[in-house]
Amino acid sequence: MTTSSPSSPRVELRFGDRAELERHWRDHLSQGAAWLAGRALDRGAACALVLIAPGGARLELTAHVVFADARGCGLALDDFGAALRDRLEALVQGGGGGEPPDASADDDGAVDDDDAVERDPAVRNVHARLRGLSPVEQTRVARDGETHERIVLERIYGKAVWAALLQNPRLSHPEVARIARMGALPRPLVEVIVGNAAWLKSPEVRRALLSNPRLAADQIPRVLRLLSKQELRLVPTQTAYPVSVREGARRLLRELLE
Repeated sequence: MTTSSPSSPRVELRFGDRAELERHWRDHLSQGAAWLAGRALDRGAACALVLIAPGGARLELTAHVVFADARGCGLALDDFGAALRDRLEALVQGGGGGEPPDASADDDGAVDDDDAVERDPAVRNVHARLRGLSPVEQTRVARDGETHERIVLERIYGKAVWAALLQNPRLSHPEVARIARMGALPRPLVEVIVGNAAWLKSPEVRRALLSNPRLAADQIPRVLRLLSKQELRLVPTQTAYPVSVREGARRLLRELLE
C-alpha cells in the first residue's frame, strides 16, 4: 500500500460536467486509475488525489504514479477494491461517494428487496409486482421485460435470473457488466459474455470480466487484447484484478514490446 505523507503533493481532478466525469469513470476510475492531463509528477510518487464532481461533491483518495510522459501522468488508486469502487460509482451517480448502491447484496448478487425499496421509492410498485414470481415468470420478465423491470428482477432474484437476462437482446452494457462482476457467476455464463463481441466492445464489460476470478485462463488474453495500451499498462498495478489477469497483462505487454 502506498500512503500519502505531509510532503506528498495534493492534486485536484475537477470535472466540468457530468459527461466528463462519466467518461473518466468509464476509461479510468472504474478500474482503479486516474489520468491527470498536463500534470508532471515523478513515476512512483505518492499523492493525495481529490476528485471534484460538477455539483461540488468531493472524494479524497491516496494514489501513486504508475505512468508519466509529456502528456500527463497516470495514477493507480491505493487499496482499490469493491468498497472503493462503489464509493467512486456513487460519486459519479451524484451521491457524493456515500453509501454504495446494492450495499445489501448477498454473494449470489440478490438484494433484500425491502431495503432496496426503502432506498428507491420510485420502484416500490415494480418490487411489489415482481416479488414472489414463479421461475417461469422470472424467466419471462428477464427475457422480455423493460430496463426498470430487469434491474429490479436481478436485485430480487440474483443468480436465478442471470442466464435468462443474458438471453435478452436489449440488455444494456451496465447490466451485463454488473452480472460479469459477480464472483458466483457460473463459468458457462462467463463464456456467454466473453463470446459476445458486441458486449466486449464496452470497456465497462471488459473491466468487469477481468475482475472476476472465474474468468478462465484461455479467456484472459481474449479480453486483454481488446484493451488500449494505456489500459493494459495499468492492469498489472490493479490489485482488484486476480493475479492471473495481472500476469497475463505483463506477458502481453512484453509481447508488444518485442
